[in-house]
Amino acid sequence: MFESILIHLAAFQTIVVNGTTPCFFNYTAGVQMWQNCGVGQDWLQAFLSPWQWITGGYFSMIVVAVLILATYIKYQKVLYPMVIGIIFLPISYFVFPQLFVIWAIIVGVGAGLGILIAWIFTSQTNEQ
Repeated sequence: MFESILIHLAAFQTIVVNGTTPCFFNYTAGVQMWQNCGVGQDWLQAFLSPWQWITGGYFSMIVVAVLILATYIKYQKVLYPMVIGIIFLPISYFVFPQLFVIWAIIVGVGAGLGILIAWIFTSQTNEQ
């Protein structure tokens, strides 16, 4: 009997959760919005925070993916994006999340091997 009373009391417990609304959504703040978002301390983080919020925190991953894709489209060589990725792998280990580094390795090796296999099938199997 006593346990059922405790269960009913626990069901009505109020849990206070801090607001998770980003600072740039406070439209009534006026000039204080710039101070609340930390523009005075770290202006780069303050101006990138809306993009981080839109992309779910993967803004830097999207920028790097676009740059690597642009390199591949311009030069049409798999080697150049792979070399760029290998050169910047130590830097990206400290800058980007570990999830990004793992996916970069998997996708880079997979894409490189896939394009290499496609090249082997298309150009090396032609009889001359």
